[in-house]
Amino acid sequence: MLGKLFKYDMKALSRTLVPLHVAVLVLGLVSCVAGFAGHTVGESGSSPERNVFMAVMTLAFLLSMVALFVAVVATFVIVIARFYRNLFTDEGYLTLTLPVNANQIMLSKTLAGLLWMCIDVVVVSLCAVLASLGAYGFVEGTLDSTVPYWMLSAAGGDLFGSEGWGSVLVGMANTGAQLVFGLLLAYLSFTLGARMAERHKVAAGIGIYVLLGWILGLVGGIGAIVASSATIYWGSVTFDYDVFTFFMSAASWVLLLGGAAICYALCVHLLKRRIELT
Repeated sequence: MLGKLFKYDMKALSRTLVPLHVAVLVLGLVSCVAGFAGHTVGESGSSPERNVFMAVMTLAFLLSMVALFVAVVATFVIVIARFYRNLFTDEGYLTLTLPVNANQIMLSKTLAGLLWMCIDVVVVSLCAVLASLGAYGFVEGTLDSTVPYWMLSAAGGDLFGSEGWGSVLVGMANTGAQLVFGLLLAYLSFTLGARMAERHKVAAGIGIYVLLGWILGLVGGIGAIVASSATIYWGSVTFDYDVFTFFMSAASWVLLLGGAAICYALCVHLLKRRIELT
């Protein structure tokens, strides 16, 4: 039954997300062409007409790049909207009366949501890579000069002194853990909002999500300060800085995935209560 639920959730999400990502690919092509055209004109000398054309192409490139990353947010919103509508509106009555348990429902929606979010990240990253290479004229640019490479490398930090693709791989792991946690935190927030609020349940879910995000950000900030102080202390004694950095990164992954597991378990518990009342 889990397979049927997953297939149904993927089909429902794909009705909106497939056209959206076709549009994303078109935007990626536009940004690539605009970047390449701007680079080509910029290399051919200067004149008023060339400068105007290059400015227009640069603007088109920047707007297309912004739109690509807006698509990431749109995908996240659509996944959450599907979760809420399918469980906490009139449509939810049918879902909750199916011969399945709360765990199967949550697992299906988690897998479908994560799969589409991963597809979105891959598609947007590919478009951004092509756009970045186009801006370099496909000659001077390399993969390590593209926007996704820079972002993933920055997210990866300097784990074990890793540079280049080592940092990118760590950045991918960090991004994956954040995706899982972010999705399940949103699921929990809207589940709590639907349970706690009699009216304006969506607004309640958004408020809870913002509040939890603020609290976790505050705790994370305090933890970062403590970790930085500990790093300075151990670095001044005998502790290996790279080893310490590794354990701090590993601790971050454990906390994110542990937090995701807690969010998942709470969602299943609350859904069980809702199924019992249906």
